[in-house]
Amino acid sequence: MNLARLAHRLLWGQRPISARQASSSLADIVRRGEFRSLEDEAVVQLLHRSFATEIARLKRVPTRPGEGDGSVPPGTLVWASGKEKNDERLTPSRLLFQEDFCEVNRSITNVLAVKWLMSDQYEVFTAHQPLASRLSVETFRAFRSDAQSVLDDPEQLLALIVALVVGDLGKDPQLARDMPASQGRCNHDELLAQAVDLGFLDGPLGLLGPPQREDVILGIQVGATLNLPQLLQGENVPASLQAIFRFQSHSSAFFLKYLEIMFDVAGSAAHLDARGAITMTEPVCQSYLQALPILQEVVAGRTSLRQAYDKILHRRGQILTEQGFRQLCPGHPADRALLRLLAMGRVADRDLAEKFQQAFASLSEETRDALVRGLNVDGHGDGTAVVLYYMPSVFAEALRARHDGSFEDYVAALQSIMRFMARNLEAPSSASDPEGEVPIRERDVSPVREIVSSAQFRRDPQILDNYKLPELSNRRRG
Repeated sequence: MNLARLAHRLLWGQRPISARQASSSLADIVRRGEFRSLEDEAVVQLLHRSFATEIARLKRVPTRPGEGDGSVPPGTLVWASGKEKNDERLTPSRLLFQEDFCEVNRSITNVLAVKWLMSDQYEVFTAHQPLASRLSVETFRAFRSDAQSVLDDPEQLLALIVALVVGDLGKDPQLARDMPASQGRCNHDELLAQAVDLGFLDGPLGLLGPPQREDVILGIQVGATLNLPQLLQGENVPASLQAIFRFQSHSSAFFLKYLEIMFDVAGSAAHLDARGAITMTEPVCQSYLQALPILQEVVAGRTSLRQAYDKILHRRGQILTEQGFRQLCPGHPADRALLRLLAMGRVADRDLAEKFQQAFASLSEETRDALVRGLNVDGHGDGTAVVLYYMPSVFAEALRARHDGSFEDYVAALQSIMRFMARNLEAPSSASDPEGEVPIRERDVSPVREIVSSAQFRRDPQILDNYKLPELSNRRRG
């Protein structure tokens, strides 16, 4: 091996790349149209070299409760010739730092998923997805076709990469300390928007041309209050989507933001398994691709928020109807409530849908009526809507804990969660909102995840009936 080749290996700690690439920045490589031809290890190292400050912030993001069992997540990356370290396959974080940082693995895998899609690496993208829900070749091709206009434009592609790298920097606790005191309580998306205004993202944003920089900044600003994944999971309400109108006359910014969200979903499980786009499965990808043209109609001013919301619910229901589940109509309050429950439960097969339906139908009439009422408030001229944030993860934890249970066990657990929802979907009293001007009240139900994943809940789901959310879980958004 000649000295130049050896130097490249020592520099990158990976399979060899060209001398031109080794001396180039990520932006240069993207603009030359060479990004799709990079080895995965080269992408990781280029990202670290180009965004060292941002990745240092991602390293500081604390691990959330329930993020893994302490085991080392599997990866696919290799050292140098692939023979060192007993052929160990590494995550992006271990390749860079010899240890795992959850947010580093997620954010870099998001960008790797972009490369896998644009270079048509279907097997890499889907290799370790669950077989029952593995992304089909046809849906992968549809995703690739929809994204092609951005992937084929170097300036747009670079904007997408920058958006993915900076998207979760607001989770860094040091960022809040680095900034002047923010106004009131804010989530990590709101903190990121403040960071843009104060110049904390000038470095990565400076890589972009003015049109792309404006698109990324608008996406960050809108993303502070608009959460599209929550829409697709039935978690929020039409009034939660008001910020989408800021994309009117900025369709390129909307599309860039939508692709950012899809790739963020693709890498969202990389802290557990970094061997591909684990969570961009067939039902997930279908739901995003089906929602895209509907939301583009909203941005174009041709569809109302309520119409778009119900169309998205209907499309999700159709996936189940095609498997033999009964047809549900969003125009019927009880059906609409069940569709939202199925979306929050990420239900993609008829068997699980039947369990949800049985649990819903078997509730007491009083509880079911309260649940239907609460799940049908839009927060847009019809009162205050209560949004139970993290409800999908509550369902996910409960279902995971009962993966080997009987039909009756599933129904009992789901009924307990639905009773909890009915109690907490109550609109605020007139005393707390005397003018009736608060369209949305958000409640953080994440503490319930620990309860529903416990052995005690598995033995007796009714223990949730005695749980009361802390007052700090309440937040108004008007």
